[in-house]
Amino acid sequence: MNKTQQAPDKEEKRTVHIFWTGGYDSTFRVTQLSQKNVNIAPYYLKFRRQSTPYELEAMEKITNLLKQNPKTKCTFSPLQVINAEEYTVDPAIQQAYKRIRETMFVGSQYVKLASYALNHPGFELSVHKDDKAIAVITAQGKLKKIEDEEIGTYYIVDQENSSEDVCALFGNFCFPLPEITKLQMKQWYIENGYEDVMNSTWFCHKPRNGKPCGVCHPCQYTIQEGMKERLPKRALMRYYIMYSPVSNAVRKMVRKVIPAK
Repeated sequence: MNKTQQAPDKEEKRTVHIFWTGGYDSTFRVTQLSQKNVNIAPYYLKFRRQSTPYELEAMEKITNLLKQNPKTKCTFSPLQVINAEEYTVDPAIQQAYKRIRETMFVGSQYVKLASYALNHPGFELSVHKDDKAIAVITAQGKLKKIEDEEIGTYYIVDQENSSEDVCALFGNFCFPLPEITKLQMKQWYIENGYEDVMNSTWFCHKPRNGKPCGVCHPCQYTIQEGMKERLPKRALMRYYIMYSPVSNAVRKMVRKVIPAK
């Protein structure tokens, strides 16, 4: 090469923008992507809840674990923290959410996420097969499969075959995990040697003494989806006291004897 020639620029890595919470599902996707020659750009939507410092700590620890792992091919952009309390909700998305909630449950966090995605389409949302969001999409619409050689298979909302409300709430996301369950994720984590990453994830919204509570929605879903070993004994006791068939029956009897004012 003569002095006037310049070496060709290295090919830039593709950047994958992903909402990350430090939880089981989004961490699974981050771990998948870490094995690919991409740049991971993680975003965290910060809500006013007790779990925030635990989630941030989990993401920092997991990022370091993945950077040290010999299987890692990706690079990481710094975590971008978005204050959900300061982010403006789009009125049309809010109304779409309200109409969906009239017939099905879905978490209110999707209003903020969808409002952000309105101006940032294409972000990955790591909701799995048994998630409430997927139930809403499949009840009122369809997903379209996309095969991608660089980042693997993902899905988007089929705009032509989905309700306006589903399109408003979920139409700007990519969904990499709608066909995968938590137990399948667990199997992948173990088979690929990522137990340290799996065990560093965080899911509880209302921790007690630094441990999962057993009664918040994420704790309930974790137990119901076959992952109860992730909770301490006290948390499991709280769950069974609150949500066992016997407890439900007792509550119904109390309501009959002592009617609400």
